[in-house]
Amino acid sequence: MRSSVAENEIQQRKAWNVLVYLAGVALVFIVLLVRLFFLQYIHYDENVQRSDNNRLRKVDLIANRGFIYDRNGEVLVRNRPSYQIALQATSLPRKKEARDSVFNKLLQIRDKSGERLFDSLSLDTAFQRTRWIKNRPIRFFEDASPEQVAVVEEHSSELPGVVTLIESRREYPYGTLASHVLGYTSEISDEQLKLPEYAGYSQGDRIGQKGLEQYYDKEFRGKDGLKLVEVNASGREVGVYSDVEGQEPVPGLHLISTLDLKLQKVAEAAIPDSARGALVALDPRTGEILAMVSSPRLDPNIFSLKRRERNKGWAHVALDSMRPLTNRAISGTYPPASVFKLVTAGAGLENGLLSEYKYYPKACTGGYQYGTRYQKCWGTHGNLNVVHALRLSCDVFFYQAGLDIDMERINEFGRRFGLGEELLGVDIPGERPGWLPDSVSFNKRNKRNGWRWARGLILNLSIGQGQIVTPLQQAVLVGSLATNKGVYRPHFMKELRDEQGNVVKRYEPEIIRSGTMKESTHRVLMHAMDSVVNHPGGTGKRGALPGIRVGAKTGSGEWKRGQKTHAWYAAVAPLENPEIAVAVIMEAAGGGGAVSAPIAKKVLMEYFHIEDPK
Repeated sequence: MRSSVAENEIQQRKAWNVLVYLAGVALVFIVLLVRLFFLQYIHYDENVQRSDNNRLRKVDLIANRGFIYDRNGEVLVRNRPSYQIALQATSLPRKKEARDSVFNKLLQIRDKSGERLFDSLSLDTAFQRTRWIKNRPIRFFEDASPEQVAVVEEHSSELPGVVTLIESRREYPYGTLASHVLGYTSEISDEQLKLPEYAGYSQGDRIGQKGLEQYYDKEFRGKDGLKLVEVNASGREVGVYSDVEGQEPVPGLHLISTLDLKLQKVAEAAIPDSARGALVALDPRTGEILAMVSSPRLDPNIFSLKRRERNKGWAHVALDSMRPLTNRAISGTYPPASVFKLVTAGAGLENGLLSEYKYYPKACTGGYQYGTRYQKCWGTHGNLNVVHALRLSCDVFFYQAGLDIDMERINEFGRRFGLGEELLGVDIPGERPGWLPDSVSFNKRNKRNGWRWARGLILNLSIGQGQIVTPLQQAVLVGSLATNKGVYRPHFMKELRDEQGNVVKRYEPEIIRSGTMKESTHRVLMHAMDSVVNHPGGTGKRGALPGIRVGAKTGSGEWKRGQKTHAWYAAVAPLENPEIAVAVIMEAAGGGGAVSAPIAKKVLMEYFHIEDPK
């Protein structure tokens, strides 16, 4: 009896266990069915999207950046293909062990010479960035050679998430030529991304950083396109997804500049790279800049190199005490020296305080006594009128003229022809203003030093020692004095054209200052500028040209006691109908007539196609 009861209990327990097991199995199936229902119906669209994301990838099609040409159609800036090796975050293995395996295999890759191709620091940084950057490739090896790309492709099956990109990099075929005008491109910085003018840009974008590249960056960039591609399990592209139509990129605009390549080459050759100086040549009738040089120069191609080489090149120019990154033509500020005597003379003539027939009581005997102060002249010139005083650049004549005319009238005349604190508005960044001091601005500027305005300061100011100008301002000054038809905004952009060569925008010359004077004033100033170059005793006679009438003014700017002066020369030609104005400054080089005039002469000879008799 007892044994039958025990057997019943055992049978019931077995039946119960089977029932529990079956219930468990049923529950699992119910859960699976519910999950399948959610996946197939409730989250269907979402899962299809996820599947496509694993199979498909959005690829940005970067628009080709527009070229820069000279005025005659010669290419000054273009693009070249560049291979980049990068990580695609969405295709990298998710497990740490697998990611580490990719990392280590990359470190083991060597080039033909046996050197390790990738450094661990760049790789580690790239892998770290994949944690928060998912939607675009992260470059860790730039500007790879075809041989280096081939080595990576050989190991592609072992490197899921490692991709090769073909991009374009800027190329400057003439190296340092016009480098300060053209500028360069580099990757946008974190600080720039925060600025409103860079809204719509992304980390990794390459943008213009100086010169025309920066000023016309939006015009050069064009509009990027987009395509969908199918990828395999390793993240490699296997084809274009044809079910969705992509968006073709729109190339950037090409800029036809006002620069003349031949003239620029001559100007660059005339100023050695070991010297500090600047040159500006422009057409005073329109404001078109024909050539601009700042020395020493830099090669913008360094910013298109691999990171290590780029950093090395950047450190070299950034730490150079001669400041090759500074565009001295628009950012260098100097005393105008005796070139400013044209302004003093013009103000006197315009206000009836000077004439061709006026002689001051005190002849030049080598200096001028003003109160207890004796102000020297560079020579002994005797009794002069304004034309002779400009030809010989006599300081004593202009000491007296400055006291007679006063700074208010002198400054007004200077501002009328492009000098002063208001920018000329040239279309490259970095232009600095000049300064024409009067009692108010002088006291404000020198308040910290405790200096106060005194009438005796007019002696120095009347000969251009104490004001601030840029080489661009000096070229604009002499050019507009010669034309007497207004000051035109200096500019580099002549036209913007699309990929098909259609003109999208053409620059229209713009008058920004009145730049006119009485005909009698103009006649005397032109007579004086003619005399400076074409009279045997003129200080600028080394700038004379055969068959072309050149007018000019020389200057020697004092800047530090015991040092050679800055050498100024500013000229226009032909004087009777000016087509070109040239301003040259050579820092701490001596006299303008001896040093800078021959430089300007070379530029003018090229412009007028005059053969050098030597």
